[in-house]
Amino acid sequence: MTKSEIPEAIYQNINTKDNEGCLDLKTHRQKHQPPQLTGSISVKSRKLRALEVCLGLLCALLLTAVIVLCVYFSIQRKHLLTHITELNEDREQLLNQNNDLTEEREQILKHNDDLTEERKQLLTNITNLNRERERLLNHIENLTKEREQLRNDKWKMWPYEQDLPVDKFKWICYNNSFYFISSEMKSWSDSRRDCQQRKADLAIIKSTEEKTFFQKVVDRNFWIGLTKTDVWKWLDGTVLTNGSKTDSSNCAVVAEGGYYTSACNSNNGWICEKTHHY
Repeated sequence: MTKSEIPEAIYQNINTKDNEGCLDLKTHRQKHQPPQLTGSISVKSRKLRALEVCLGLLCALLLTAVIVLCVYFSIQRKHLLTHITELNEDREQLLNQNNDLTEEREQILKHNDDLTEERKQLLTNITNLNRERERLLNHIENLTKEREQLRNDKWKMWPYEQDLPVDKFKWICYNNSFYFISSEMKSWSDSRRDCQQRKADLAIIKSTEEKTFFQKVVDRNFWIGLTKTDVWKWLDGTVLTNGSKTDSSNCAVVAEGGYYTSACNSNNGWICEKTHHY
């Protein structure tokens, strides 16, 4: 076909199409597009789909992460609230313990104050006792001086100079009688024998005043001239009216508290009495 024949063919085709209807140029172009153009569109479409899938997965992952984080933070929040509650309870308990310790401290301080007052009272009592002790020591010292004075002055009342005993400074004078107070200890019979060797005999207490005198000068048990057979009698035969008949011992001693019974073979001190008629 020559170039002059090509337009005629085209016109003929156009005429033919006009007889059949208008030709869709777009469809005509698509039909006549090269095959490689269609393949490029398909690749792009697949890439877009892959990108959409990736974005969907990423969104799903992000949503999952958000949900997990929400659950995690919710759990942590509950834990924190529980921990805060426990801390508040511990705080209340510590406050209660602190209050208890404060009360206990106040009680200890009060007890300490009481002990301090008690200590002051004890110190005061000790001071008073020391003063009383000093007073008693002074009184004892005065009594000792009086006793020594009596011993020094007793011989002024002795009526017979030739009857002075050799151990005159061991005798004391009271109510016109002289008394020897032993420093040894013997039985009742040995004590009386010692008095007889001194030209005396065991003491006979004739009055309440004399009894009181002996109770002041003795500091332990001393034999006196009082024994019991059926009744209690003094060596001069005077019966002791208030003596007990049921005592198991038959000899008597004098002490700070008065008369006491003692076994005659026991060892005690003794008091010898010397009067003018010896």
